[in-house]
Amino acid sequence: MNNAPASINASYAVAARVARQAASSFYPSFWLLPRAKRQAMCAFYAFARLTDDAADAAGEIAGKRRWLDAWRQTIEATFAGDLIPPASTLHSAGPESRKRSELAMQILPALQHAQKRYAIDPTLLLEIIDGALADQLDRSITTQQELDTYCYQVASTVGLVCLQIWEFHGEATRQAAIDCGKAFQLTNILRDVREDLQRGRCYLPQSDLQRFGVDPQRPTDDQQAAWLELLSYYGDRAESYYQQGWLAWDGIHADGRPMFSMMWHSYHALLKKIRQQPLQVLQRRVRLTWRQKMNIAASHFVPGYPRRLAVVSPRRDQEG
Repeated sequence: MNNAPASINASYAVAARVARQAASSFYPSFWLLPRAKRQAMCAFYAFARLTDDAADAAGEIAGKRRWLDAWRQTIEATFAGDLIPPASTLHSAGPESRKRSELAMQILPALQHAQKRYAIDPTLLLEIIDGALADQLDRSITTQQELDTYCYQVASTVGLVCLQIWEFHGEATRQAAIDCGKAFQLTNILRDVREDLQRGRCYLPQSDLQRFGVDPQRPTDDQQAAWLELLSYYGDRAESYYQQGWLAWDGIHADGRPMFSMMWHSYHALLKKIRQQPLQVLQRRVRLTWRQKMNIAASHFVPGYPRRLAVVSPRRDQEG
């Protein structure tokens, strides 16, 4: 980006700082990319981080929805033309909201530049915000179809944006990225079951809770057998999505494959840990150890790694 205007370079610098300070386990994977793609990933990550932070912020839901609605309008307006809307278009009531709005305007030039450079469909960015807005609704997920829609909004869209930045070919690669996003989000849902229940929320569909005989309102200790069946079922379902998601490897540009592999292996290692003892998610938040994370990260900086998986399991996304 050495030939980019100073304002855009400054915007990329802010986005890189957001990505670095977030202390995400995936930030090291950005360094597996060439500089231009790494900067684009930082811009996109900063956008996604701001969106998530706005959704998860303390305060009334109505206030969070106002900010997210304004953020959505700002993104839509930004990519409808060449001009960045004024900061006043973002709702800025309260110091935290104002601080977030200022940061949003700082990263927008980099996000717009990356969007044009890599032909990112702005609809994907809007769908990510729609997923954050959906999280503000006080409602349960009723069916697997609703869960699939939610996973697409909050995770598969992220994968599709990454594909554009990494560069890819083939519709099969795009579908694999959608499946990979579902695998990642199902892993998050399984990992966070305990915390979500404590907040009075469950992202596993009501239809499956009933099918396996799980009542979220009752103590989990009284329903261990039912929970084990439900969690095992969704662990298997996530695994099938991982196997299908790995097929994206074939269609991703060579310089994007290491980052894709590092993300895939990190999330898959977490799912594997959950599947070994599914009921542990009802007691604590399951995490990879620092050593496990570092081993996965370090291995991807070794020439010749990552390697293709030898076996892809048959898909099981419609079982039961």
